[in-house]
Amino acid sequence: MQVGEDDVQRTASNQAAPRHSLRRVKLEAVPDLQNEFTWSHSRARCFSQCPRAYWFTYYGSWGGWSDDAAAEVRDAYVQKKLTTIPMWTGTVVHGVAEAVLRAARTEAWVPGVDEAVGRAREGASRDIAGSANGSWLRRPAKRTGFAEHYYSQAVENSRWDAAIDEIERQVRSLYDNKYFRRLLQVPQRIRELEDLRRFRVGDTDVYVVIDVAVEDDRGGLVIIDWKTGDNHDDDNIAAQLGIYGLYSVRELGVAEDAITAMHVNLRHGTATRHAVDSAAMAKAASAVAESAAAMRAKLRDVGNNIADKDDFQVLPPGAEACRRCNFRRSCARENC
Repeated sequence: MQVGEDDVQRTASNQAAPRHSLRRVKLEAVPDLQNEFTWSHSRARCFSQCPRAYWFTYYGSWGGWSDDAAAEVRDAYVQKKLTTIPMWTGTVVHGVAEAVLRAARTEAWVPGVDEAVGRAREGASRDIAGSANGSWLRRPAKRTGFAEHYYSQAVENSRWDAAIDEIERQVRSLYDNKYFRRLLQVPQRIRELEDLRRFRVGDTDVYVVIDVAVEDDRGGLVIIDWKTGDNHDDDNIAAQLGIYGLYSVRELGVAEDAITAMHVNLRHGTATRHAVDSAAMAKAASAVAESAAAMRAKLRDVGNNIADKDDFQVLPPGAEACRRCNFRRSCARENC
């Protein structure tokens, strides 16, 4: 799962939502936090795609949860929390997988597929409604807000309906999946389940969230990464799984030659095995060092993790990525 360093709703609507502003909404209280420099796979990808979006994500939005935050910081904070229909579909399906497996681990009653589908559909409908009416802004870190609503994009009811149907299809695919069925048989062997972990790679603290890591019957570990989208790059997946391998060896004490990694695509019903050996982990550690060095090179004060927006360049006007970016309002690219 992608890591972000910082809930499930009814009827689809294509009604244009008002131009929401956090200035009119009291945000939830958040304790004082220190903006430390850390690394994650998603942070590295953000940095490589657009330095300015990276600055908004990790610096320009920092502290935006506070009632006394400057207006531009609050706006960036809420934009950071936005999701899109495809991203949200994956979040909901991942949430179902996690909830069911957590229930199995605690020997609680595990819902059958029809109940899981019903709960997911109800929650998805509530998400859509709460985003459309702006109520999600009261707790943007805990509730779902769609970029499609925030930017007043016209979305037909049929597209929302299709998204909910796709969630149902993938939940049913999850229950039919042989790896998921096996996990339900041996929940006591699960070592990691969507847990936010922090560990050291070289001179950098790294965050990981493994979808599932389960002991096999030969003393090894199987890492399972659920995928729900259409397009996934094998090299990108392999890099992510290499980081998971490093964590498993260093923090869980698993032997380097005892790790198996699978990415399981619930949309297409496919599973791909990836090598997570000493070479892959060495490559991952090197990638962390190189990426972290590039990020730190942009900082005005490395020790205090202070960054200036002007040091993080914007993409050229008309760039395709700008049309999909959550920060296009803060970046004055809303009409590019």
